Amino acid sequence: MSRNSSTAVIATGLAATLFGLTACTATGATPAPRAAEKPRPGSAGLGDRLHPGLGNGGYDVRHYGLDLAFTQDLTRYTATSTIAARATQPLSRFNLDLAGTTVSEVTVDGRTARWSRSGQELRITPQVPVPRGSAFTVRVRVQAPVLNAQRVSELGTGSAVGLFRQGSWIQALNQPSGAHRIAALADHPAQKAPATITITAPSRLNSIANGDLTATRRAGAYTTRRFESRRKLATELLQIGVGPFTVVHRQGPHGIELRYALPTDQARAIEPQLDKTVPKAIRFLEEHLGNAGFPLGTYGVYATPMGGELETQSLTTLAIDELTPEEFANNGTDSVVEHEISHEYFGNSVSPRHWSDLWLNEGHAIYYQELWDAREHSGDLKESMHELYRQANTNLRKLGPIAAPRPSAFKPRAMAPYGWTAYQGGALTLYALRQKVGEADFQRIERAWIRDYRDRVAGTDDYIRLAGRVTGRDLGPFLRSWLYAEKVPTMPGHADWHS
Repeated sequence: MSRNSSTAVIATGLAATLFGLTACTATGATPAPRAAEKPRPGSAGLGDRLHPGLGNGGYDVRHYGLDLAFTQDLTRYTATSTIAARATQPLSRFNLDLAGTTVSEVTVDGRTARWSRSGQELRITPQVPVPRGSAFTVRVRVQAPVLNAQRVSELGTGSAVGLFRQGSWIQALNQPSGAHRIAALADHPAQKAPATITITAPSRLNSIANGDLTATRRAGAYTTRRFESRRKLATELLQIGVGPFTVVHRQGPHGIELRYALPTDQARAIEPQLDKTVPKAIRFLEEHLGNAGFPLGTYGVYATPMGGELETQSLTTLAIDELTPEEFANNGTDSVVEHEISHEYFGNSVSPRHWSDLWLNEGHAIYYQELWDAREHSGDLKESMHELYRQANTNLRKLGPIAAPRPSAFKPRAMAPYGWTAYQGGALTLYALRQKVGEADFQRIERAWIRDYRDRVAGTDDYIRLAGRVTGRDLGPFLRSWLYAEKVPTMPGHADWHS
């Protein structure tokens, strides 16, 4: 072990001492196991048709604790994940998702556990089987290099890479499955949970993560910061930031705390664009989505030289270059900002039950982005949707139906279903629904969706049922004709449109 690696391990211990973060075991009485139930292994995945190996069966996650400690040169890190869970079956063994790291310690309820690895699965056998309904805590410590951004660029944005670095900057890129390349987790949106994230990094740099900053401690060359995400967080939305940035605080609409992590030497040039756009975009969405309220009490932007335009929960990631006055004026960055903020409702607060349900995330973000462009940039929603309609059949044949894409159609396959059908196809379906039921009923559907499924997971069938309940109409045949066909149906109100 190098000197830098040793320092990282010491820093991890410092975080635990300062904040007591390893003691996040879920509480509650432990019922006696049923006599007829024999402990058995939990499944290695949730059976998602696009990513069957992601997530894990046999337990529900109640809380994620993630402690990360970086070496002084930022080339390596130690990550300790502490997961509080409750067994949904008697468990003789269970899995976590993990890849690209070296495991150094595994415990269950404080006792050393046996473990093995198979592909991207970490199989854990506790000393004593876990009864159905029992709370338990698993703790896994790993070490790994931080990927070089140049290597990430060579892999392409289609690779779910996890944690990567450019110079003195670090950020995460996790969609759809990069988080388990950082630490041992249940890496599927269906297993989202509140999270506590601590980052121990060189004191010369700043650090940031999802949620609210609740504690800071400096010990010489290292500073540890703790962030709390009290709302459930899907692992694909995890963000870890380290770099030479300053965090600027603002007060947003209705008391929302706004925070912008901006490169210190460019903060003054970037602040005006965010000060103008972020509050305006939040109010715009509230106008359309009603008084359910913004899903979070804290929202912000993490501006990095790597960027990536990611809706990482409470901390949208954007490229520094996109935020200059020139880029805002010439390239419509405000539309990107609005798109990512809309994800705090669609995708972050209401998360997909299955990855095939991604159209509910990205289709909504595209749809509200088009509405924003219509108001802010004199765009034409009807013409934009007409253009998408013209493209539809070609893309449906290539990728498969909007809510049932073909895994083999995506290159690399790990990035399914991120493509035209989820984004533009999803937006086109929402426009068709609005044409079918009218603007008033469409708004009622949208507002009921983010209200009834707030902080939960939901899927295509849930949306279809809700639309029928809200309108009092059987919209199942109509919506399924859009979501599960490889030929686009006739657009209501536009019989003359052709694809």
